[in-house]
Amino acid sequence: MIRRKLRFLTPLFFSAIVCHVFGQEPTPSDVKPSPEEALRAAEEAIVGAEQQDEGVVLPTVMEEINRRLTTLQSVDPNQLRLSYLYGRAYALAGRTGDAIDQLRKFVETRDGRNEWRAHQQLGDLFVAEFPRLARASYDKALALKAGEPTALMGLSTCAYKTGEVDEALRFAQQSADSDGRQTVRIVAHLARMFTAKQQWADADRTAVLAMELAEAAVRKQPGRRGPVQTLEAQYDLLVDFLQARIKEKVAGPDDFVRLAGYIRKRNDVAARLALHDALRVLELGVSSTAPNTPARLQEQYALTLAEVGRTAAAVAAFEKLLALDPSNSTAADWLERLRSKNPG
Repeated sequence: MIRRKLRFLTPLFFSAIVCHVFGQEPTPSDVKPSPEEALRAAEEAIVGAEQQDEGVVLPTVMEEINRRLTTLQSVDPNQLRLSYLYGRAYALAGRTGDAIDQLRKFVETRDGRNEWRAHQQLGDLFVAEFPRLARASYDKALALKAGEPTALMGLSTCAYKTGEVDEALRFAQQSADSDGRQTVRIVAHLARMFTAKQQWADADRTAVLAMELAEAAVRKQPGRRGPVQTLEAQYDLLVDFLQARIKEKVAGPDDFVRLAGYIRKRNDVAARLALHDALRVLELGVSSTAPNTPARLQEQYALTLAEVGRTAAAVAAFEKLLALDPSNSTAADWLERLRSKNPG
């Protein structure tokens, strides 16, 4: 489900507005791409933003999407997929109403009627406030792609929001079975539905599985913020589950021990997220002061890169720091440490 929102700057989709905000003039290309090339470039930019799980779509990414869509509209104004792409871009920016308008326009076309993802995305946009409308969209998505786990999970969410808890659990189990219990958010949703039904053993086992999947993703993608944020959410889930057991007076002594342990681990993960947030600030500082970045700023940037696990970038940043300040012992020590740990 699409839940990303752009922070700090409002996402804009027309070059004149972008130029006003960023103080830039649009740079026309000397050679316009073909309609096919423009469509492919716009789709790739949007898919890349949708697939990143950092929780925030950066202004630079939205600006690139705007540029691609503006180019596509100029070379192929009658492109049938334009409304679909604009709808997805608006959704990325958190402009739900505009996204719904564009996606509805698309699904009324010949191509759109048969695009299961468009119906799925419409359901995701409706589900928070209009679960019955969302259900119709998810049903259409499933009619076009039977067994799609995300559409089944959407139907489960709709049922839960309308008070049909048994139905919500049934769809959640179908979603997890279709997914093979490999996707964190699908497994986590099933755990919530088990908790809602007070099926404590199933909820416990499933919530722990969601946490293990999230931990595996963090190990597989060191240095990325998104998996760490997902892991924090799984600790939230386990804390909520154990607190529900305590509230219902079905908790044993071990549940209190586990709850305390999960709260501590969640705090550790939150500290890791804070490092990523600090890194974003430092990245902004480095980019805004380039090419004359002060050594003290470059040092903090390099240290934070190393702390979050972005080793290659940290090595490059420390090398730049040594170029700025050849006598910097911190850079020399860290470079030796990082290179011995990762000789490649």
